[in-house]
Amino acid sequence: MRVVSLLAGAALFVFATAASADPVSVAPISYSPEFQEQLDDELGAREGIYLSEQVTRTVARELADRGATMSETAPITIEISIVDADPNRPTFEQLSNQPSLDGFRSISIGGAELRAVLRGADGSVVSEVTHRRYNHSLADLHGATTTWSEARVAIRQFADKVADAYVAAGR
Repeated sequence: MRVVSLLAGAALFVFATAASADPVSVAPISYSPEFQEQLDDELGAREGIYLSEQVTRTVARELADRGATMSETAPITIEISIVDADPNRPTFEQLSNQPSLDGFRSISIGGAELRAVLRGADGSVVSEVTHRRYNHSLADLHGATTTWSEARVAIRQFADKVADAYVAAGR
């Protein structure tokens, strides 16, 4: 599962409901080769789908809040890659492969690293956004922790940066 293309349809729906005129296109989410290997070998493919959906929804929401609408012929295309992500709790695949893990008591630091490239219609790079956020210790965890709690925080911060870059590009 190299790229989750069904997410493009979800992004189209979300963007179609936005109320402004500035068009943008979001390419399907991709994964760095290292993260793809981690999904295949350790975390499980369903975790990649979950994270991709989170990124798509969150970026779509932030862009819509800034007046963007979806268009396949938009002057800006946003290409997003999940470079890395670490869960706070074991994934289903990890629990299946390592019976000594406890889904409720096993906890670790987590977070994510993401990258976006905003491209003009001619393929030129208009802007680049990178964001990396991980806990430094278990004391840094925010409230109730789910499998991807801290990765979701990183995704929200990343989406805000992407939307700001879109606005700064003057589109």
